[in-house]
Amino acid sequence: MHDVSQQVQEASGAGAELGHAAGVMIHERRVVPRRWRLATEAGPGAIVPHATWRELEAQGVDLSGVGVSIENHEDARVVRDLLERVPVIAVAFPSWRDGRAYSQVRKIRYLWGYRGVVLAHGEVLRDQLLWMSRCGVDAFHLREDQDPVASLAAFSLYSAFYQY
Repeated sequence: MHDVSQQVQEASGAGAELGHAAGVMIHERRVVPRRWRLATEAGPGAIVPHATWRELEAQGVDLSGVGVSIENHEDARVVRDLLERVPVIAVAFPSWRDGRAYSQVRKIRYLWGYRGVVLAHGEVLRDQLLWMSRCGVDAFHLREDQDPVASLAAFSLYSAFYQY
């Protein structure tokens, strides 16, 4: 495990404290350097709010490679027509007590068949990772106090499920 930690630290510039989630993310059940950032302007690796995405599109800005984000109180249908056009959809989880984003992700991934990356951000905790992944999230920006390497264990908590 030390070798993985050291590689991620070196690749991400995370420094000596890998237990800190800044600079890294979990993607496809691996700790990797952060590939996307929440932003207000389009650019490489940017994820912008859906209203901003729509404004930039109307202005004729090239949005190739730019992702879109939605808040958990928004209707997921606001991004439905973008599923074939965006590489990543970020969904906000503002509180571990609020489950609305789980429903958004489930619609985006399984009901509408989105094949790109679904990124969870906000109050994303180790205890939620398995349940988020079962809904369709495959990338995670953990809350800064969470240890990304230790959090990988959450994916193997259970070997069988009685729900779909």
